[in-house]
Order: sequence, then C-alpha cells, then structure tokens
Amino acid sequence: MTLAIGIDWRAAQFRWRFLPLRTLFPKSRDICETGERLDRSSHPQTKERSMQISRLSRRSAIFLLMATLNIGLMPMAHGEAPVPDAIVGTWEADDGTVKLDMFRSGTEFQARMLYGNEIVEADNLTFKKDAKNPDPTLRSRSLKNIVFITGLRWEGGEWTGGSIYDASSGRTYNCKATVKDGKMHLRGYLGLPAMGQTRTFHRVRG
Repeated sequence: MTLAIGIDWRAAQFRWRFLPLRTLFPKSRDICETGERLDRSSHPQTKERSMQISRLSRRSAIFLLMATLNIGLMPMAHGEAPVPDAIVGTWEADDGTVKLDMFRSGTEFQARMLYGNEIVEADNLTFKKDAKNPDPTLRSRSLKNIVFITGLRWEGGEWTGGSIYDASSGRTYNCKATVKDGKMHLRGYLGLPAMGQTRTFHRVRG
C-alpha cells in the first residue's frame, strides 16, 4: 500500500511539471506539431514558415520556464528572514494573560516576567511569592520581573535549547521560539518538542 502511494505521488509531480506549459500556452504544442507536419512538405516557403514557427515555439517555452523559476524564487528573495535579535523586546500573549521582556544576555536570550495572571494576587497588581520553587531559599522572593526563560540560542532560523520556569507549578520545561509575520511563537515542552504547548505573542510598542 505504501509503495503504491509513493508511485502515485511521483506521477502527480511529473504531471505538475509539464502541465503548466500546456495550460498557460495551450497553442504552443499545436504549433510544434503543425511545424513538424509542414516540414515534411517540399515547398520552400512552407519549410521556412515551419522553421520560424518552431523557433517561436521554443522561445515561448524557454520564456515560460524562466518566468516559472523566477516566480518560484520570489518568496525567498523578498521574504524577510528573522535575525537573532528579532526576538528582543516586550511581548504580550494574544489573550492578554502574560507579558514578558525578552533580552540578550551574552550569547543567549532570556526573558523576565512583567505580568502574568497566574502570578498576581486577586487585586491583579500585587505579585505572588515564588512559593513553589524547588529551592527553599527562593520561595520568599517576589515573582515580579523574575528571569523565567534562559538558555535560548539562535540556531537554524529559530531560538532553541532554552528552559522555561513555570512559577505556578515550580517545574522547569524545555522551550524554543520562532518569530514569523510579527508574531513570536513560544513553545514549552518536556522531552520532544511535539510533546508541549505553544503560546503566541504580539510585540508591544513603546
């Protein structure tokens, strides 16, 4: 069953490569075939006309091929690739429940917590204590401005290898981040990246 699916996929790709020539320029193949038929005639003018049509057909095909390649390269040429410092700045979760400040520290990127609905008291202003921290010496500290993301490093177009501290549970997770279309996608996970959750943030100006 798997082999059959693979063959069908390759066949579909083969058709995709050649169909555009016939779809965009449906008459180009007819011109070539007509040229071949006329070329068999012994009339000199007919042969000359046939050669001109064939050359025109080939030029059209070459032009179409170059245009197709250029269109395919346009997203890479004009797309804005992220840079290491693109993650630096103030970010707020799209649902408004978390606000953080991402900054560079040496060769890595870190983040401090500016606001989180899980780490403030009922008045929505006073920050809770870090009561669930595994380190007893840190349980009396305020959660305001704590550095809860560390170790993110720029690699292969994303920020990976980081750790994120969840003050509401006292647990530490792995994390990675990407920036696309002005949004930061921060993923926390245990073990494999697939085993986790992603939060989307927008940049806060000013």
